Amino acid sequence: MQDLAFNRDRPDVVGELGLSPASQRCGFFYYAAVPEGQVLELCAHTDGACLILHRWADVSTPPGQASDPTPTPTPTPLPTRLHQHLRTWRYFLGRSWSLLRSGQWRGFKERATRHARSAWQVAQLALKPAAAAQPETMPPWDCLVVDHDLGGGANQYRRHQLAQELLAASGQDSRVALLTFSVLTLQYVVYRILPEQRQELVTRGTWSQLQAWLQRSRIAHIFYNNAVSFPQALPLVQAVQTYCQQHACRLTVAMHDYFPICPSQHLLQAEGRYCQLPDTATCQACLARSEQAMVTLYRHHGIEAWRAVWGQLLATADEVRIFDPSAQAALQRAYPDLTLPLSLRPHAVASLSQAEQDQLHAWQAQKKRPSGRIGIVGSITSAYKGEQPVSDLVRSIAHGGHPYEVVVLGECAAMPGLPLRSTGPYRASELTALIIQHDIDIFFFSSVGPETFSYVLHELERYQLPVAAFDLGAQATFLARYPQSICLALTDSAEQVLQKLEPYLRSPTH
Repeated sequence: MQDLAFNRDRPDVVGELGLSPASQRCGFFYYAAVPEGQVLELCAHTDGACLILHRWADVSTPPGQASDPTPTPTPTPLPTRLHQHLRTWRYFLGRSWSLLRSGQWRGFKERATRHARSAWQVAQLALKPAAAAQPETMPPWDCLVVDHDLGGGANQYRRHQLAQELLAASGQDSRVALLTFSVLTLQYVVYRILPEQRQELVTRGTWSQLQAWLQRSRIAHIFYNNAVSFPQALPLVQAVQTYCQQHACRLTVAMHDYFPICPSQHLLQAEGRYCQLPDTATCQACLARSEQAMVTLYRHHGIEAWRAVWGQLLATADEVRIFDPSAQAALQRAYPDLTLPLSLRPHAVASLSQAEQDQLHAWQAQKKRPSGRIGIVGSITSAYKGEQPVSDLVRSIAHGGHPYEVVVLGECAAMPGLPLRSTGPYRASELTALIIQHDIDIFFFSSVGPETFSYVLHELERYQLPVAAFDLGAQATFLARYPQSICLALTDSAEQVLQKLEPYLRSPTH
């Protein structure tokens, strides 16, 4: 049995049923592997009674056909694949409408565009046949990039920096491919990466079909970017390592998180706290009881088998690319016997435009006194990103009667009646205007797990305002060199955090 974390805003449900705003965060997303032959049930337990809300039965394999290890169960009432994609379209349109109804105008255009593009790609997969040409008859690939498509820093790096570098290095006739896993279709998909962030479908299919494609393809370089959410992540690591050894293929491993160290890619314990990389016995006991979203997909491997497989991949790599020195320390602690070919390549963060600098200087010049507003940038919708410390800080402000307010420039759970508001999703080009509009005095970077690099922290540095963050991972690297940093301990209470922020909320910041 696994408990579900309800952390998705559903204002449409609140409006339809006439519920209070406090009930808005009632949606959930469940993504996990179900052992073969078992049945998945969604149940509600109340007053000792169990109510089955929905039941997904196992789909038997047709006679004479090899079974395929489907990562999640398929609902029985599913007449056609096309019907499933039409339902996906309906879902995305419904979510776009809910954004409008909840007043999140700022994020509507971005969300609607991104969701529609994703749904259209899924629909194309159902209607367009995979490439007919066999891999061995096609020209060799200059590079195959392995990456999820869940968003975040890894995707940002792949789309805006890595793809351009690989295409430029390979010349005009470059052949660069992307291997990803579609959570919407539960298929592995290979695209050809084209200039101007365009993609062309190469092939799609099950894990066994992907293995066959990989074995028959000719690839000069494999770039592992991130495989979190891939149901067969560990077998994929083994397949990549074997391919590179057998075909003299160059291998680069990028450390966007700590997935190569632990299935809990942010190094959080089952209780949601930073684990500090203890001994393997402690790690194994933690994995066995962890119910974190992605951990349940992989914990059956065990920590020793996990690190044995990943250790072989790291030992085979021609380059292990890190983006902050803190990742080196973590790798050395997990793999003390390996000498890794580390390469430090911090991400590039764009400078402020001249227009943004002028707006910033004008705002600072006219600012006579602090506003009492604490800015938090990003999507604070998980334990890793700091849901708990943000909630605790807001309640501490309210209970103490302080004249302060927390403004999330992004998304977070609603807390009606408390000093918290959020803007909804925003574009990077809008950040400067949002900071000025909400008259932010100080930033609180709330992540409670070690970052391997933080785009947000490096973006905030451009504004030369005080920044508070917890002392771990890439955050610690930033705190050590940024003159206006405020170092927080993970053991600090909300009251202690507020005490460290208060001097910048009561007096001028320049």
